[in-house]
Amino acid sequence: MPAVLLALALLGAACGSGSEEGLRVVTLGDSVAYDADPGIRAALEAITAGVGSGVEVETRSFGGIGLLRPGFDDYLADALDTQPDVVTLMLGGWDSDRAMADPESYRTRIDEVTRRIIDTGTFLVWLGLPPTPPEENAREHLVLVNGLISSVVGTHRNVAYIDGSLLGDARGEFTRTNIAVDGTVQQVRKVRDGEDDGHLCPAGAALLGEAVAEVLLSRGVVGVSVGDPTAGTPKGEWWTGEWTLDPRYDDPPGACSG
Repeated sequence: MPAVLLALALLGAACGSGSEEGLRVVTLGDSVAYDADPGIRAALEAITAGVGSGVEVETRSFGGIGLLRPGFDDYLADALDTQPDVVTLMLGGWDSDRAMADPESYRTRIDEVTRRIIDTGTFLVWLGLPPTPPEENAREHLVLVNGLISSVVGTHRNVAYIDGSLLGDARGEFTRTNIAVDGTVQQVRKVRDGEDDGHLCPAGAALLGEAVAEVLLSRGVVGVSVGDPTAGTPKGEWWTGEWTLDPRYDDPPGACSG
């Protein structure tokens, strides 16, 4: 079991609107985030198991959404109406052409969305775009968008950035397999029609879930117990739970069977 999740214990929410019902998390993003959502939920539920009121994770990601896509502002407003303590956000893949054409306008849009979220008292976790298969020729866009996001995050409190290269190889490049949460080598990205695909398998989703949990711990969004390092630790091997059988990980059939 990962050391950081074994060593730290959660005491409850210390950020955002707070609630007697526990920590409220909403996950937002496109189809890659959609694949990540179950892993994020599983990680957060595991590290809060048996501690206080636990966590409620509402997953709202779906394919085709972007910061510049029609309907995004309503989509975000609906999520914020639920008064979450934490929002995770992975977007940018659908904004490629306009972001590349006018990077400064896109930076302004990132900043606008960031302020809109954190001004409600919500802690924001931006998930950087993970490496894409070379055949997609998206590296330049990915580097641009991730650079803009990380630069904006650095100007605000109550925002954290998780580098998408954690799903890449030692150079941060695309890889179909990677070292999983349990230390073994597993398939982290899907295969479609025999070719590499940028979407996630359960092992990839678990890596992002672990990263989100680590950020919330390290940034004090949830408390850390110094006196009792075993209280509230994860229950079971959460990365192998029933969530890994979700049909999205078999779309297309056999996508994650390698």
